[in-house]
Amino acid sequence: MTSPLPLITTLPRQRLASVRFILTDVDDTLTWESQLPLAAYQALAQLQQVGIAVIPVTGGCAGWADMIARLWPVKGVICEGGGCYLYKNERGQLRYDYWQAESLMRQRQQQLLQQVQAVLADYPPLRLAQDQHYRLTDVAIDYAQDQHPPQPKLANALLRRLQQLQLTAKASSIHINVSQGGYDKWRMSERVLQQHFGLSQAAMAEQVLYVGDAPNDEPMFARFPLSVGVANIQSHLATLAARPGWLTGQPGGYGFAELATWLVSQQDQTA
Repeated sequence: MTSPLPLITTLPRQRLASVRFILTDVDDTLTWESQLPLAAYQALAQLQQVGIAVIPVTGGCAGWADMIARLWPVKGVICEGGGCYLYKNERGQLRYDYWQAESLMRQRQQQLLQQVQAVLADYPPLRLAQDQHYRLTDVAIDYAQDQHPPQPKLANALLRRLQQLQLTAKASSIHINVSQGGYDKWRMSERVLQQHFGLSQAAMAEQVLYVGDAPNDEPMFARFPLSVGVANIQSHLATLAARPGWLTGQPGGYGFAELATWLVSQQDQTA
């Protein structure tokens, strides 16, 4: 039987006082039921106002991340499971930082797409995500975003098949993401925190908090001592080798807002 996780209200105040960065998943962590709750957007703005940099880390497409990086109160966006980091430079111009050379990653993406489509035909009604045209490095298969009803069992079968073919494939709460290998959410996050913000490994452990909801967040839960799962992660806990340290009481973006409110209140008390 899986032991329950402690709620965020048990997070030590001294640990929260050192948090300067929040890295967060997007689907079903910042969003809920296919919407971005007002409370979640307000939480992002509140965190920005108190000097805490938020960086979404998502399997979502680069086209979507472009909009988020331009318009949301965030420091940048890691998208496509770590394939690319989008951020504004000192002049406010948006920049794309790929894991490898863009030309190399685009070429490899086309090879992945051919491999996935050859297998996908055996798993109807699963299909490529509708945002595939806006992806630059990976391939996404929709099993719960625009699939009604969702197809989790079929997705698990396809995921095993892709992994048997030695493809790097992971499941989020809505997609199976097939990437090029050599990177994941953690590896790109580490690079961004080191190269763009000058953080050492020790500083990351003290200053970064991660929030997620799904199995593809495991690399982040394993690496960041300060990690939080929103309430809807509970359905996955039994299968996770690396679990978050704490849990919100509410799901998705409402849980993120709950965390932000608690974090800011505790930092205020230690100021």
